[in-house]
Amino acid sequence: MKKPEFLALDDDSKLNYLNEEAAKGLSYGDICVGIGMTKEELGKIGYYFVRNKFMKKPMKGYGTTERSGNEYTDRFK
Repeated sequence: MKKPEFLALDDDSKLNYLNEEAAKGLSYGDICVGIGMTKEELGKIGYYFVRNKFMKKPMKGYGTTERSGNEYTDRFK
């Protein structure tokens, strides 16, 4: 799977794909090369790697300009 295809998936599908690749025995670096992304790019979209398993950050948004949905919306009214 290439980067545009990966980014088009929803969040749960991305996590499932990454964990399926890890379950095949691929290293973190091999998975990153396979999808054409870096560790920093995966971190910015909310994923990190611990003990051969990918995890999703509970609140993405601190490392990305993408809205997480948890922002206080009435602040600038």
